[in-house]
Amino acid sequence: MQSSLKKSLYLGLAALSFASVAAVSTTASAKSAAKVTSDKVLTTDATKRNVNLTGTNAIYSKPGTVKGAKVVATTTTAKNLNKSTTSRENFRAYRVAKTNRGSIYYKVVSYNKAYRGWVYGGKSDTAFAGGLTSYDTFKEGTLTADQKSGTYKLANPGKTEAGLTYKQPAWTQYKIGKTIADTTAYKDATFSVDKVGTRTREGDTWVHVVNQNTADTKADGWIRLSNLTQTNAFNAASQVKVNINNLKGETLKSFNYNVGTTATNTDAKNNTVYDTTAKPTKFTDDFAATVKNALAGTGYKVDGDNALNHVANLKSGSTLTIYATEGTQQPSTVSVFAQYPDAAGISQVSVAAPDATATNADTAKNQILPVSKTSLFTGVEGKAFTATEALAYLNGNAQLKQLKSPVWTENSVQYQWVLTPSQAFAGQYGTPFSAIYTAKKTAVTSTNTGNDNDSNPIANSAVSIQPAATPKTQS
Repeated sequence: MQSSLKKSLYLGLAALSFASVAAVSTTASAKSAAKVTSDKVLTTDATKRNVNLTGTNAIYSKPGTVKGAKVVATTTTAKNLNKSTTSRENFRAYRVAKTNRGSIYYKVVSYNKAYRGWVYGGKSDTAFAGGLTSYDTFKEGTLTADQKSGTYKLANPGKTEAGLTYKQPAWTQYKIGKTIADTTAYKDATFSVDKVGTRTREGDTWVHVVNQNTADTKADGWIRLSNLTQTNAFNAASQVKVNINNLKGETLKSFNYNVGTTATNTDAKNNTVYDTTAKPTKFTDDFAATVKNALAGTGYKVDGDNALNHVANLKSGSTLTIYATEGTQQPSTVSVFAQYPDAAGISQVSVAAPDATATNADTAKNQILPVSKTSLFTGVEGKAFTATEALAYLNGNAQLKQLKSPVWTENSVQYQWVLTPSQAFAGQYGTPFSAIYTAKKTAVTSTNTGNDNDSNPIANSAVSIQPAATPKTQS
């Protein structure tokens, strides 16, 4: 009996001790759960926050050591995603959290949005570590000579992925997609390429295409090289490859030119490239025009009469190198078009007399007071400038960033139209370019009612007083 009692007491104490330990263990687990002390949106350049999973840590619904965190993707899944061969499974980090233990967790999302959650990122928020590493989703390369000189057409124009162009190579940046939804209208368009690179996961080549019809750039963008058809592939039996170099030996432009032969290493037909009847020998009109078109917008010119650009016994399949020199510095003036608040369209303004006044708002429209001498928009003659560069010039020019109309009086208050640049158009140095200004009716509050005139403003004006073609678009 006593023995039995002892045994029961012993078992009871043992059970009690086990229960006590279990209770203590549960409490410790709850107390040991980490707490988030900060949780912030990442504000650094989004393109610098592309990441790859290392596979050493899982993805959790909350920072992994926080109470209630659940596994979104196991370490096995993370390892598989690390080796993925589709850019749709690239990841972008967009939040960072820190726990009271000093651990860093990043919230990430896959580009296809199949996975979203928190991954351990080490002990510092200045660099990705732990379960994440920085990742270059696309590596830009160098164009080959053939790619530089190539002209291309879309192989599969339409609405399918194979026929579309993208703002960035597809799935290499998060939420940055196609440039245009349907390329059917560009089935006959001819494109050149100005950039090339490789998607890291697929290893496929993408190029950036530019419509050779510069008036329509809506389809310009990135496309897989295999989705293009080259229209000017080199034919060694009937062509020579022409490289236009500067005097440093750098290739500016390349193109293939027909020389009238049907077999490789055959003498070029008479007068296809050089006019041999001319003294001294010079380029034929057709070849000279082709060279000029190739250099359009570069600011370079080729002197076809220069012996440096002549070669004897030109043969099909060979390479002809000719040399170009850069033009002189030339200014461009601006033709101003105004958008008034009560008008649907735009209208070109003219330069008024220095002391012109107006009777009312309507008579003050479409004219501006002369602009004083100012630094002009200058560059190498014939070299192209972009609309962005032209607008930056206008906004950065003390006289041209604000133009003023003649003054009129209403109810004893003086007013004038004040014009500020809102859009400029691309062009080439040495020729006028167009810009659209937004006009605002403004009360005159200072004694200066003009455009900072000097003694001979019109003759030195940066504003063109010659008519210019009305801009066709306001894109």
